[in-house]
Amino acid sequence: MAFSAVADAVVAVGKVAGAVIAGCTSRLTEVVWTQTGGPAVTLMSAKSQAISFEPPVAGTYTFEVTFRDAGGGALGRDAVVVNAVAPVTPVAVLARVDHAVRKGGNVSLRAWPALAAGETQTWTQTAGPAVTLDATDPNRVLFVAPDVTRDTALVFRVTRRLATGGIDTDDVFVLVENYAQAPADPAGTGPFVFSDVHVSRVHPYRPTGPFALNLVRCTYEANLQYLGAGMNTCPLLTLPYLHTTTAGAVPTVDQIMDRVVVSHDWMGDVFEQLLRTQANQDLLRLFNGVTAIVIGAQVRPSFYYALTGAIYLDADNFWLTAAQRDVINEAPDFRSDFDRLLQYSGVWRYTFNNQNIFINFPATSRIPRDLTYLLSEAGWLLYHELAHASDFLPPAVRSALDLTLTPWGNVGPRYQAQQLPSDALTVTYPLMSAEMRGLAQVKFQGATADAAQISYTPTQVGTFFSGDRANDEYNYSTTREDIAMVFEEFMMFRNHTFRRDVAITDKITPTTTSSNLTVRWGQRGRIGEASIKPRATLVLQNLAPWVDTAEVTNLPAPIAMRVGDSWASNLVVPAPPGGLASIQRIQLEPEVDRRLLMRALTGSHGHHGTPNERWLRRVGR
Repeated sequence: MAFSAVADAVVAVGKVAGAVIAGCTSRLTEVVWTQTGGPAVTLMSAKSQAISFEPPVAGTYTFEVTFRDAGGGALGRDAVVVNAVAPVTPVAVLARVDHAVRKGGNVSLRAWPALAAGETQTWTQTAGPAVTLDATDPNRVLFVAPDVTRDTALVFRVTRRLATGGIDTDDVFVLVENYAQAPADPAGTGPFVFSDVHVSRVHPYRPTGPFALNLVRCTYEANLQYLGAGMNTCPLLTLPYLHTTTAGAVPTVDQIMDRVVVSHDWMGDVFEQLLRTQANQDLLRLFNGVTAIVIGAQVRPSFYYALTGAIYLDADNFWLTAAQRDVINEAPDFRSDFDRLLQYSGVWRYTFNNQNIFINFPATSRIPRDLTYLLSEAGWLLYHELAHASDFLPPAVRSALDLTLTPWGNVGPRYQAQQLPSDALTVTYPLMSAEMRGLAQVKFQGATADAAQISYTPTQVGTFFSGDRANDEYNYSTTREDIAMVFEEFMMFRNHTFRRDVAITDKITPTTTSSNLTVRWGQRGRIGEASIKPRATLVLQNLAPWVDTAEVTNLPAPIAMRVGDSWASNLVVPAPPGGLASIQRIQLEPEVDRRLLMRALTGSHGHHGTPNERWLRRVGR
């Protein structure tokens, strides 16, 4: 087994030091880095092929890395040494952080601190196969990892020119792993599970757990096939749904954590803290419908996959510290520009006591997040993805599973026969607006907007939407998203009394903020609309039969937003007795608004153009 380890030989205190291990003749597995000398540092990526750390003081830092080849052969071992020295001149820029990524994966690198007035900055590549750098945002560079035939280190340099005329630079490693992804399959005819999906490196969070040996190979390997002679997806005898372990009872947190797969261990740490401190009985019970929970730095957007029975979660919903955030890929959701020709925007948020539950944590800052905030950040996402799981495998059918079959072997016949709860919802209480359905194909699936769609005004779209019985634009994306949106909103209110705002507004532009975005139609708590309550009842009866549907009857009526007023001012509804003048205007930075407003664009995980059958089985938010 040939391999090569490379590290920064000398680094100034205040910069980021890094090291990578490359397999020269075969893929490396079971990679573990351990610090063996020097002042203690924390390695966020200790089980990847690249590590980074910021030396707190001058000194010699030593690390050992162990690994195996792709076949699990003999244990390999190597060591690296990094010497940290006092900076000759004050540090003006550093690049975060050294990464390992599989070929074809998205990469983001960020310079710190953010540019100040009078400063300029450039990014250049100094080693490795050339890539195209997107430096539209000078504080962050994006690129796609190149195709390689062996593990290959790329090196990038950020150069900052200060207003005073001084210059500072920093280098960063990106190790590109030679990992064969599944071939593209735009027709969706198979046989690979992960065609058109980038599969990144992950590992079981609990390496000695009862399912640790099978978690990754059953849920997140590019060579998985669900059709034909090469079919190698796992039967439920190998990796069963959690329901099989719990017999339908509320799972313990330990039982859930035994199913967790992560790209970085901190993701499992935070997820477990979230479950132990903030998860309610509903949320825990919903995990019975999955085989595994995959949390990854490269997963974007989050999705559920019926072919594996697992949910796949974007780690951006779970970080607590700036150092944790550093390892998460910042590449935008690929759907972010689908609506560029449309003349309106659709926005949403969850609120509590006339306050937005979402808080801004700009990437240009190093602001940490509190654990108690994560329920706001991730609660809606978990309800949404777990709703998909319960749609494809409702509680009523889990006792009759054939453990000799794969997840899709159990789910597929009911899917093909249109026997899912989402099918029943569509038949019984269909959405009627052809205009909204067509717009959803543009916004969430990448269809080309026609002349009529381009001409629709925000007021017209508000009329199309308000006259139907969806609780969000995203319901129109697919029948699967329709049921998940209804369930998500109900559960957020039932368990947390968070009320969802949805609005049709003027078009969001690069200069839009919440304070200058005009609402043309909007409601708070649309789930309580009389025409939507029967849909919510059907959804609960199928996805959460333990919930008393009388709760749907008692949902409060929606509150109308003030047409013509801003999205920020409509945070307080209805208007207080003193009128609009008494509302404390919510002033948000443009970056804040862009992140929160554009949540509406992060819809279903799917292909560009016409959705195929496999895409309909891979659904998300």
